[in-house]
Amino acid sequence: MRAWWLALALIGCARAPIDRVADARRDLGASTEVAVVAGVFVVAHASSGAHVEEDRALLSRTYGALLRDGFRTAPDRTVGVYLFSSWLPYDEFCANRWGERCASPYGFYARGERLIVIDMALGDGTLTHEMVHPLVEADFPGAPTWLDEGLASLFEAPTFDAAGRIHGRTNWRLRRLLAAIADDDTRPRVRIDRLFGMTDGEFRSGEEVANYALARYLCQWLDERGQLWPFYRAFRDGRTTDPDGRKAFRAATEKTPGEAQAEWKAWVESLPPP
Repeated sequence: MRAWWLALALIGCARAPIDRVADARRDLGASTEVAVVAGVFVVAHASSGAHVEEDRALLSRTYGALLRDGFRTAPDRTVGVYLFSSWLPYDEFCANRWGERCASPYGFYARGERLIVIDMALGDGTLTHEMVHPLVEADFPGAPTWLDEGLASLFEAPTFDAAGRIHGRTNWRLRRLLAAIADDDTRPRVRIDRLFGMTDGEFRSGEEVANYALARYLCQWLDERGQLWPFYRAFRDGRTTDPDGRKAFRAATEKTPGEAQAEWKAWVESLPPP
């Protein structure tokens, strides 16, 4: 993780919507289109485009479904959301703001500044991914990175059932997970029990790509079984006596992570390609 990213995590910053709107127009230009979505997200499109209303509607729908279905506590501070139409202005913004290129080719959430920055040319999945982070931050302070990123990665491919409940459909990360399973060197580490107790530093190690996919497809497996939110809530509420979430997992699935490994792996290998 880059130094400026770590520094951002240490900054406290509470901004009212009206201040966030002014910030966005100062940062991106006086004519920037800005709208407050769900009372939380101050969304600024750095350039006009055909998807402005669609982006806002997706953000609002996803936020509403997540609060209803999974999260108990809503963010109590606004979050700026800067959407760029292509890589060049996105990367230039990072260089001008923090003196470095953007840490991700897709987008990121700068926690300390409560600011989401995204290159929308790569699709809207990053928008729904990054919006999950401030929700986890508010609802489950101190959640392990693997769970935070697993949930965010799950909902970067959101789908809604007839009742309006949100789920995550199979996406491009499956290819990375299957590649890790197929590789003799990485296969022994593609185990869901590794996540329980995994430190944030271990998650961000040289195997970060595989760890993202592992966490994401554990969340999807739980979601398809109706066990994701029972597990999440039990982990959140019992963190004091269950610091790694193993008890919460067993309460939700009636198995330990190790006992569930074979079933989970078979499910992964049965998934149709995205």
